[in-house]
Amino acid sequence: MKRIALVILFLMVLSCHFPVFSQDNKNREGPVVSKEQPVPEMTVANNKLTIKNAPVGKRVEVITIIGNKIRDIKITSSEFDYELNLPRAIYIFKMDGVVKKFVIK
Repeated sequence: MKRIALVILFLMVLSCHFPVFSQDNKNREGPVVSKEQPVPEMTVANNKLTIKNAPVGKRVEVITIIGNKIRDIKITSSEFDYELNLPRAIYIFKMDGVVKKFVIK
């Protein structure tokens, strides 16, 4: 009899709604962000790097696919263009948390 009572009690506890395990996110507030900065957009076309919404003063690293860093470009304006003059290959561009892979043809 005690076993049956314990099983029923256990099943009742499992069927209860605990707010700790709740998936309801309506009452939760996310972090407060005062200023949202636009995400930089990098494109490469005709051996020319173009960055929109670029963070001025940051650097762009140009890395080969085998890991050799070949360029370190300082960004001087928010609408930034740079002539790359790179040989045909696949390159990785890293800047302030943004990583992109481009093929230079």
